[in-house]
Amino acid sequence: MAQAYVMGIWESALSASGPIIKELSKSGAFDKASSANKAKGKKPEKDVSVKEKPKRKGPPEALPTSHEEWAQYDVPDEVIEACKQEAIKGAGINNKTIPKPGLTYHYMDLLVSFLRDIGYNHLALPILAMMDFITRDILKSRALNTLVHLKSVEVCIELNMPTAALYHENLAGEPAIDEDELAKSREEMEVLKEKQLQVVKEEIRSKMNIDKEDGIELRAIDKLKVEKLKKNTVSGKTEASHLGKPLGKVEIRDVWTETAHALIKQGVYQPAREMLNEAHKNAQCFGDKETEARILYIFGLLSYHEAQFAQAINFCHEAQMTLEGDEMFWFDTAWLMIDATAADKSNRECHREARKMLIHALNVYTEVASERPNKESLTGYILARLEARLGSIQVKIALETYPTEADLVKPKVNEALISACTKMANGANKLLDLGYLRESVTIRTEHGGILWKLAQAYPDKDTKHSYYMQAMHIFRKAVHIAEEICENVQTLMPLQELRNHCLPVQRELVDAKLAMSDCMLDILRVYIDEERDKQLQEMRKGSVEKVLEEMISQSPDLSQEERDWIDLTKCIGEDVMSEVKSAHNLCNGIPNLKARALYNIGKALRLLAVHKNPNAPSLWELDEMNMLKMEEALLTEGETEEETDDTMDTTSKTYIKYSTAITTAKTQLENSHKYFLDASEILTQALNLALQHQFKDIAGLAALEIAECFGQFDPATTSMHLALYQSCQSAIYMEDLLMRAQQDPTCSQQAALLHQRALLLENDTTTNLSIGTMMKTINKKLEADWQALRRLVVLPNHLDIIRELPGDFNIVVMQHSPDKKYLYGAILDKPKTVPAAPEVSKKPDKKNMVPPLQSVTKARVVRIETSSRSISKLVEKFKAHKHEVMLLLLKAEYQRTAIAQRQKMLANLDDNSRKESEEPAEENTELEEDIENMEDDFKKLTGAMETYLKPISQQFYMAFRPATVTSQNTATIPEGKKDKKDLGPPEPVTETLIIMADPNLLEMPLEALSSFQSDTVVSLTRDFSLQMLYHRNYQDSQGKKRKKSRGEESNKKPAAKDDKNKPPSRIPGLRDASKKQAKFIPLDRNLPPNCHGVDTNNFRFMVDVNSDCAETEQDKPEELFNSLMNRYSQQFTTRWLGIMGSEYVPSVGEWELYLTESTSFLFYGMERFMDYIPPSKLVTLNIPECLMTFLFDMANTSQSFLTQSKRDVKKNASILTLEKPVETAALISLTGVKTIFTNQWHCALVENGTKLMDLMKDLLERGHTAGETARYLFVPFRRKPDDEDEEPVNDQPPENGGKDGETENGSQVEDKPEPEPESEAEPEPERGWYNMVCYGLPNLIVVQV
Repeated sequence: MAQAYVMGIWESALSASGPIIKELSKSGAFDKASSANKAKGKKPEKDVSVKEKPKRKGPPEALPTSHEEWAQYDVPDEVIEACKQEAIKGAGINNKTIPKPGLTYHYMDLLVSFLRDIGYNHLALPILAMMDFITRDILKSRALNTLVHLKSVEVCIELNMPTAALYHENLAGEPAIDEDELAKSREEMEVLKEKQLQVVKEEIRSKMNIDKEDGIELRAIDKLKVEKLKKNTVSGKTEASHLGKPLGKVEIRDVWTETAHALIKQGVYQPAREMLNEAHKNAQCFGDKETEARILYIFGLLSYHEAQFAQAINFCHEAQMTLEGDEMFWFDTAWLMIDATAADKSNRECHREARKMLIHALNVYTEVASERPNKESLTGYILARLEARLGSIQVKIALETYPTEADLVKPKVNEALISACTKMANGANKLLDLGYLRESVTIRTEHGGILWKLAQAYPDKDTKHSYYMQAMHIFRKAVHIAEEICENVQTLMPLQELRNHCLPVQRELVDAKLAMSDCMLDILRVYIDEERDKQLQEMRKGSVEKVLEEMISQSPDLSQEERDWIDLTKCIGEDVMSEVKSAHNLCNGIPNLKARALYNIGKALRLLAVHKNPNAPSLWELDEMNMLKMEEALLTEGETEEETDDTMDTTSKTYIKYSTAITTAKTQLENSHKYFLDASEILTQALNLALQHQFKDIAGLAALEIAECFGQFDPATTSMHLALYQSCQSAIYMEDLLMRAQQDPTCSQQAALLHQRALLLENDTTTNLSIGTMMKTINKKLEADWQALRRLVVLPNHLDIIRELPGDFNIVVMQHSPDKKYLYGAILDKPKTVPAAPEVSKKPDKKNMVPPLQSVTKARVVRIETSSRSISKLVEKFKAHKHEVMLLLLKAEYQRTAIAQRQKMLANLDDNSRKESEEPAEENTELEEDIENMEDDFKKLTGAMETYLKPISQQFYMAFRPATVTSQNTATIPEGKKDKKDLGPPEPVTETLIIMADPNLLEMPLEALSSFQSDTVVSLTRDFSLQMLYHRNYQDSQGKKRKKSRGEESNKKPAAKDDKNKPPSRIPGLRDASKKQAKFIPLDRNLPPNCHGVDTNNFRFMVDVNSDCAETEQDKPEELFNSLMNRYSQQFTTRWLGIMGSEYVPSVGEWELYLTESTSFLFYGMERFMDYIPPSKLVTLNIPECLMTFLFDMANTSQSFLTQSKRDVKKNASILTLEKPVETAALISLTGVKTIFTNQWHCALVENGTKLMDLMKDLLERGHTAGETARYLFVPFRRKPDDEDEEPVNDQPPENGGKDGETENGSQVEDKPEPEPESEAEPEPERGWYNMVCYGLPNLIVVQV
C-alpha cells in the first residue's frame, strides 16, 4: 500500500508537469534558466563529470514502465523546473507538497528496508528514485544523495542488474568525505563549544553576585567550569534531549554513519573508516547517544570485516554501554560478538566460547521477554534466532571434535547432533509462526543437511532410511515455504517484467531446491544400489529355489517406516527431475546456480540410465567381461548354431517367455543408452559453464560424472575427465591452504584481498555481490599480482593441455571420489607411433605393402571400491609411523650425544678406564632392535599400501613393463633387411613417469609400489594435478617464447638491456662472486630435447641457520656443505651465495630475498622448513624464476627439538598443519617453483648428508635430470659406480639395471642385456630410500649460462 502511494505521487507529479513543460518550452524558460545558472557561476563539475543520463524514451513527463527503466530513471531537468512553478500548485514534488522532506526521506528509507527484508526488492526502485529527487532538489544534500545511490547499487545488484548498478556507482562517485561538508561539520562543532562556554559564563554571572573587586575569583571559577565543560564535551557527557532524536532535520553525522555502513557491506573499508571517525567526533560533541552507539556498532562491524575480532568485541561492549534499553540494538551487537568469537580461528576454543555467549544471551532475553510481554513478537524473534544459532554452533563443535564419518555413528556424537537439530527445528518453527519466513527457510535447509550427513554415515539400512526420510521432510518444508514466498512476490507484478532479472527470494528458492535435489539424488543412488543387490541375489538363485520361494513366500508385513521408504522411492527419479528442472528455469542469469542445476540434471539422468539398464553396471568391468567372453568362446568352439536351431521350439511357453524378456531387456537397454547420451551432453554444458566462471567444485563433480558415463568403454576420454576432476579438487585443496595461511588480513595485501573476497561471497545467494565491481576488481588484482592465484586457475581447455606437455611424459592419476567410496586410477593418453621402415620402395607393391602406422596408446582407467574408513586408517598408520620415526631418531640423538660427551670426558683417562667405558656397544643393542622393528613396520605399511592399491597398480605394471619384440614389431621392416645383422639391437624403451595423487595418497611413499620398479622407468616424480604440472611447464615455455632468437649475439643483446633495467641485487657478495666467473671451467653440456636448463650460477642456500648442531656432531651440515662447495668449485659452486648459521641468523626478509633472487634454492638444516619463513610470507612471493628447491630438513637434534617445541606452543593448529611436508610442497608450488625436492618424514643428519652428496653428484657432475635424480634416490643400487664415470659432465640419462642406452660401443650393448643382472637378487628396499621425493617437472637439468 505504501509503495502504491509513492507510485501515485509519481503519476500525479509527472502528469501535472506535462502541460507546464510545453508552456515553458514555448516561452524559452529552460534556456533562460540555464543561462542564469551559468551567470551565477555555479560549480557544475560534480554533476557534469558524473552524470551520464541514459537515452530517454518518450516525452520528459513519461512514467517508466519497467523495472529496468526505474533502475536507471533520472528525473529530467524539465520536470524539475516544472515542479518549481506556481502553476503546478499542489500536484508537483516541491517544498509546498513536501514541507518536511527530512521526515519524508526517513520513512521512505524505512519502507525500502522493509521491502528488501520481505523480498519485494523490485518495488523499492521507484521509492529510491523519489528519494533521489528529494535529496537532490529539495534537501540539496550531496552526501545524502550519494547514500541514496549507494543503496540503489545494492538493490540493483540484488536484482541482478549490473548495468544499472554501474550507472548508480558512477553517480555516487568516489566514496569520500566532501571537503565543504567536513568544514561545515567542524564549524558547527566549534560554534557549539563557544555557545556552551558562553552559557556557562552567563550562569556563573547570574548565580554569583560578586563585586568587581572579586574579579580574580570569578575568573578562576570560570576556568574550572570551562575545563569541566571541555571534558564533558570530549567524553560525550552532554545531556541529550528528553524528546528523543529529531527526524525532520538531516544531520551530517547520520548520513556519514549510514554511508559507512553501506560501504562496508559493499567491501569498501577505508572511506568508511574516515566517515565513522568524523561522525563519531560530531556525535560526541552534540551528545547524540543513539548515533554514537550506532557508530560504535558499525566500527565493530568494520573490525569484524578486517578480521580484528577482539577489537570488534570491544566495540560492541562499548556500544551496549552507550545505549541501553533497545532490545534490537542489543541483539545486533550480541550477534556480532558471537560472529567475531566464532570466526577467530586463532583460538582453538572459539566455538565453545561462542556457545557460552549464546547461552548467556538466551538467559538474558528470556528474562526480558517475561518482563516485557507487550514486546512478545520482538523478543520471540530474537529468542528463536539465538536458539537456532546455538544449534548450529553445537553442530560445528561436534564435527570439529569428531571429523570423520565413522565418528558420527558414536552415541555421544549422535546425541549431540540430534540435540542441535531439535534446537534448530524449534527456532525455525517459532520464526515461521512469527512470520519471518526467509529466516525459517535458511535454518531448515541447514537442519536438513545435518540429517542428510547422519544418513550417509550410518551403515545400518533401517537407520539410514529413517534419517533420509527425516531430511527429506525438512527439505520439503523449506522448499514449500520458499515457494510460498516467491509466489507472493511474483503475483504482484506481471511475469514478463520479472523474467529479465532475478529476485533474492527467487535465488533462495533455487538454492533450497538444489539442496533438496542433492539429497534426493543420494536417495536415488542408495535405492538403485539396493535394487541392484536384490537383482544380483535373484540371478544367483537356481530355478528350483525360485519355485520353492514362490510356493512358500507370504505377503510381507511391512512396518510404517518401510512403507514410507517405498512411497519415497517409488517416483524418486521423476521427482528429482521435476525439482531440478524447476530450479533451472528460475536461475535467470545466475551462472553459479545454473551450473549447479545442470550438474544435478546430468547426475539424475546418469543414475536413471544405470537404473534403467537391465544388467548390472558393467562400465568399469570391461576387462573382466572380455576375459569371460574369451573363455566362453573357447568352451563353445566346437558347438554349431544348427544344433541349437533344431532344438528350438518357437511355440513353447519357455520360448515366448524368454523372447518377451529379451525384447523388454533390449528396450530397457536402449532407454538406458538414451539417458547416458542426454546425461553426457548436459554434464558437458555444466562443465563448460563452471570452467568459464571458475566454479571448481561444480566443474570437478561434473567431470567425475562424465567419467562415470564413459567408464572403460572410452579410456582416453574417461582418463582426461578424471584428470580434470583431480585438478579441480587439487585447486580447492590448495585454495583452502592459502586461506589458512592468510588468516590475518593485516599481514599482507594478498591476505586482505582474499579475506575481502571471502566476505563478499559469504552470503552471495542473497546479496549477489559476486557480480559487483568490487569483486571484479579484487579478482583482477589477485590474478595480476600473485603467482598463487594464477596457479589455482583451471583452464577451460583442460582436456587439451596434455598435448602441450612433452611427449615423453607418462602421467598416472590416482584420485578418490568425494565420499571416498571409490578410488580411480588412470594413465593419460600419450599416443606414440611405431617407427617406420628404413627403406620403402618407390613403386607400390600390394603384396609387400607395409600396413599404415597405428598409434600405440597406454590410456587405461580403473575404478575400485573402497571406503573412507579404510583410507583414513591407512593414512593414520603412516602418520603414526612417521611420528614413531621422529621419536626414535630423537632417542638415538640423545644417546649419541651422551656417548660423545662421555668419550670426551674420558679421553684423558688411563687405558683401564677406557676398557670400562666399552658399555655403549651393549647399550646400543636396544636402539638397533628398535631400528630393525621400525624397518619391519615400514615394510608392513608398504605392503598394506600395495594391497590397497593392487587393482590399480596391476594396470600400471602392464603398461610400464619392459617391451618384448614380437612379430608386429618386425612387420614394418622390409624383407631385405630382416636377415641382416647390421640393424643392431633395438633401443631400450625408457619412461618418464609422473604420479598425480590426492593429498591422502601423497602422504604415502607411492614410489615404493612394485609396479613402478620396472627397469623401463628412468624418471619418477609426483605432482598434485595435471593443471599444476601444466602451470609449471607453461610459464617456463613462455619464458622461452620471449627469447625466440637462438643465436649467441641475439641472445646477448637483450640480456644486456635487461640487466641495465633490473635494479641492483640486495644480496651481499654478489658482485664479488660475479668476478670469479673468469675462474670457471666452461661446462659443455648439451640440453636434451624437451628439457629446461637451470643456471648453476644463481644457486642460493641457507645452511643450519640457527646453529642447532652439537659440538660432538660428526655430520655437521656446515662442514658437509663446505666440502660440497669445494668439491664442485671449479665448474658449479663458485657463485653460490647464502647464509650459514655460523655467520648470523637471517631475518624473514633475507629469506624472501634469497628465494626471490635465485634459480635454485637449497635449505639444509634442522626441523621444518616452514618454521623459518611463515606461510603467510611464503605464499605472497612470486618466484617463477626459482626453478628448483631442495629442502634437506626434518632432522632433529636435542637443541633444535627444544627450540621447535617452544615455537610450536605459540602456534595454532591450522598453522601447524601447514608446516607438514605435503602442505609445504603445495604452498611452495603456489609461489611459482617448478621442482621441489623434500623429505616426507624425519631423518638423521647422516641421511640428509648422504642424500645431499648423492643428489648433487647426479645433478651437477653426471648431468641427470631432476626426475632421473629422484629415481636414483629410490633405487640407489642402479646408480652407476664412480669408476665408470669417464666423462661425468657429458653423461647422458642414466642406465636401467646396468643397461647403457646411449653407448656407441656395440659390444657393450650386446653384453648388458644378458640375464646376469636379472638373476642377481635386488636388495630389499629400505625406508630411507623413499624419504625424499620430487614434486613438479622432471625435465630440469643444471647448465651453465
